[in-house]
Amino acid sequence: MKRIVCVALVGVVFGLGAFADGDRDSSMAPLPKNDRCLSCHASVMPGVSTSWRQSEHAFSGVSCADCHIARPGDPSGRDHMGFKVTSVPSPAYCATCHEAEVAQNSRSKHAWAAFFGNLKPYYTEARSRGLDPLAQSTAKQLDPERMGKQAVTPLFPDSGILAATGIISRPDYSHNNVTLGCAQCHGTFVIVEDDGELSGWPNTGIGRVNPDGSTGSCSSCHTRHTFSVAEARKPYTCGQCHLGPDHPQIEVYEESKHGNIYDARGESWNWEADEWGPDDIDAPTCATCHMSGFGGVVQATHDVGERLYWELQPKVSVPQWKNADQVDDLVFDRVSDPVAAAEGRRRMKAVCGQCHSTPWVDGYFTEFDAVVNDYNIVWKYVDALLTDAYADGLADKENPIDEMPEIYHYLIWHHSGRRWRMGAAMMGPDWTNWNGAIDTIMYYLGLMKSDLDLRARIQRLERDADKR
Repeated sequence: MKRIVCVALVGVVFGLGAFADGDRDSSMAPLPKNDRCLSCHASVMPGVSTSWRQSEHAFSGVSCADCHIARPGDPSGRDHMGFKVTSVPSPAYCATCHEAEVAQNSRSKHAWAAFFGNLKPYYTEARSRGLDPLAQSTAKQLDPERMGKQAVTPLFPDSGILAATGIISRPDYSHNNVTLGCAQCHGTFVIVEDDGELSGWPNTGIGRVNPDGSTGSCSSCHTRHTFSVAEARKPYTCGQCHLGPDHPQIEVYEESKHGNIYDARGESWNWEADEWGPDDIDAPTCATCHMSGFGGVVQATHDVGERLYWELQPKVSVPQWKNADQVDDLVFDRVSDPVAAAEGRRRMKAVCGQCHSTPWVDGYFTEFDAVVNDYNIVWKYVDALLTDAYADGLADKENPIDEMPEIYHYLIWHHSGRRWRMGAAMMGPDWTNWNGAIDTIMYYLGLMKSDLDLRARIQRLERDADKR
């Protein structure tokens, strides 16, 4: 990654005049002379000061003011010691120096993750009313956090049972796992209230909606205030969100041969290299395959879906959807693009080819595609089961996820079916088979069929009884 070379004028005004006696080979930049922010914050917030002094920003002369002086039109700016500052520097601020990276991320699903998840009920309502879902005025009118917590939807799978029991409507039940669970990865809507206070903050979710109308959070992966490229390249940065029963990428990686090599030798790798390549590491991490140029065989990118063929998270796997630059509404316009998906597969294979032979790479992807096809076959069967159950009166679709056939249907898609596909994608045998295919077919599908068969028998008995 190229080093930061720009220094905004405010940095000069604030005394990043800098480090006359600074040493770039040191692990920590000296405190700059006459810096009006650090002269105070170094004592009251020493952790922040130390992190910044270890950063590339510090050595390049990028000051607190360069990121925290509020831009014109940003409603989060507030008066502080004679200056208008913001606590929420958005990707639009980062774009001053990192224009290409911000543009790439902004078109990716990462930047829109809040609207795919916890903020989708709000987004849907805003669009239905013809309102701008990115506007502060819309958020104040509709209250996106409240809408998410009270919606009955598979986006929040506990909502069906909460509604069926009446708990979701209790005034003393906050449903706050949505805030400290979903929103911590997907992102909140940060709203500047009328008194200047922020709601939906603090948050570093990857799809955070910022007060200035931008989406995304660079500090989700490059944590403040070091903003380290080495940190972002390590697998556990991705693993902070990509884990658990519904998308266990980090656990799959740990099981894979790639993860095994990382555990054995990763401490000795060159994490700080400007242009990361096979001379720097012995096996890939998440960032290697999805983002790095890796020896220059592909263009580095911050659009993490750019090298993928399949969409593995939806109910049916299809070739990758078009990105935010190619459709009017990324949240609703799920337009599959086989041509772009094939190009993504080509790029991914180019990265693989830095360490593996062409027959090896082609052979693995052939096997992976067969797994995706198997899952799609099973899903279509499962989906038809539930559709028939609704038609036959064996389940009630008014509440979409409060009866066992609906719950099994959900888990087959959102949990075990994803594990099946993602395990195969990232070379995790146990996740492909036992946690994936076996849980899907033998456990959830088996239970779903048994439950529906029992319901059908009871229904027949009741009808026979009525005839007597």
